[in-house]
Amino acid sequence: MKTYDELIESRKTCRICMETHPGEIHNGDEFDFDPPVVSHWSQWLGHLTPLLLIVGQDFGTVEYFRWHQGRDELHNETNENLWKLLTEAGVKVEKAPHRDPTTRVFLTNSILCLKAGKMNASIRPRWVNACAQNHLLPLANYLNAPIIVGMGAQGWRAVRSVLQLTHTPPKIMCAAGGSWNAPTGTRTFAVVHCSNLGIRNRSWPQQVADWRRIGDAVRELSL
Repeated sequence: MKTYDELIESRKTCRICMETHPGEIHNGDEFDFDPPVVSHWSQWLGHLTPLLLIVGQDFGTVEYFRWHQGRDELHNETNENLWKLLTEAGVKVEKAPHRDPTTRVFLTNSILCLKAGKMNASIRPRWVNACAQNHLLPLANYLNAPIIVGMGAQGWRAVRSVLQLTHTPPKIMCAAGGSWNAPTGTRTFAVVHCSNLGIRNRSWPQQVADWRRIGDAVRELSL
């Protein structure tokens, strides 16, 4: 098993998708201010013995990364909504982007590199598949979180790939709200993305109900 430092180095030195799709995707290590982390999102929630591993979509674009010097902006829409949902789940979390060192949650994404172009630019399935096998799988093995959440279409794709959830619905809108046990025994949940677009696809009350079920599973671990 890789050490955490080795996982960081693996992320920083990876060029797989940059070589297959030059100009479309970039590694944060191209910038001097790239932080020493596996996932840029984990700068908010990055506990190394988490009860909950959440796999989202992507950190953002090259321009977003450059403008905010490798961190998230204040009042980021996704982070604000995720904070509310975690609170609904009974998981007490400090607000982003300030690091919360105590809450046992780790945040990562389906791809660890940065998209070129607009924030809503498409993510190629090939990127997700490559990142899942080369980065998410060793990270999941290292963290050994008992609960993993796939958030949004790409987060769910990555989780299904890593945990070999061949018996689950591949489309997030069919899987959303569901829970399955992976062959490893890991409990998995599928939720839609908590951006405003995600809320249009699955209402806020439905998302709250989904996350409350996740909160119930987290509390069961301490019984």
